[in-house]
Amino acid sequence: MRTKGWLIYEAEHAKKNQAFIQWFLDEAKELEMELDFILQSRISFGVQLNELVIMLDEETIAPPDFVIMRNIDPLFNEQLERMNIPCFNSHHVSVICNDKAKTHQYLAGKGIPMLDTYFTSAEELLTGNLPLPFPFIVKARTGRGGGDVFMVEGLEQLEAVHTQLSARSIILQPLAGSPGKDLRVYVLGRNIVGAVLRSNSKSFKANFTLGGQAEAYTLNEAERTVVNKIIHQFDFGLVGIDFLFDENGRLLFNEIEDVVGCRTLCLTSDINIVRMYLEFILQKLGYGGEPT
Repeated sequence: MRTKGWLIYEAEHAKKNQAFIQWFLDEAKELEMELDFILQSRISFGVQLNELVIMLDEETIAPPDFVIMRNIDPLFNEQLERMNIPCFNSHHVSVICNDKAKTHQYLAGKGIPMLDTYFTSAEELLTGNLPLPFPFIVKARTGRGGGDVFMVEGLEQLEAVHTQLSARSIILQPLAGSPGKDLRVYVLGRNIVGAVLRSNSKSFKANFTLGGQAEAYTLNEAERTVVNKIIHQFDFGLVGIDFLFDENGRLLFNEIEDVVGCRTLCLTSDINIVRMYLEFILQKLGYGGEPT
């Protein structure tokens, strides 16, 4: 039986990811999957005649068998799941992992090392009610790609950061032991697919898109144990779990990327992550062996 799926992006990110989108479409064709690329702006959803509905180009259509959600819209994820349409990643992953405060709150107390993290608002920054000393890091709870992340070394800089923040809900953290270096671990289902060490000698942010360098990284047994503790708290599709390093080189959990970019994985390995993802989805839908 031929499966029909949607690959959903919003317009701005679709323009930046045309090659990745085409990769999905090509691999789906090889696997005899019908996969349509859909801009989210074409979709309407809600309740019509007392029933949940999804419309495409203002027309009610037959729902797909699955959705690969490459946009952040937890409400739409939930709509899909309430209509029994599997969504990758799930509503639960989208709600938790796209909010840095919720992610740390959810994983706290589960034996996962992480930085002290304080949940606050931009308005609180200037009240003097600071739960940690300078210097510290300010992050927007919903920021991505290193955006809305600032290092604050004193009161004057704090005022400047306050004006630059585009988000009002933020977290505060101390500096990690190795600023400018982090690790992204790619996870598919319950399997570790690969890891990439990212570094930037000119900034405390290691993001590749902000000028950082990337190289393949082999996890040791202790590091794999930490990653697996996180994996077992979720039902992932494809995500990236990001870690910082403490002063002794041990992993500190940082965040989880729901709509994870795969550029650095492709540059540092020959892993066909798209093929693996589509095969994983087929297994989840009941075509093939047991999903891992």
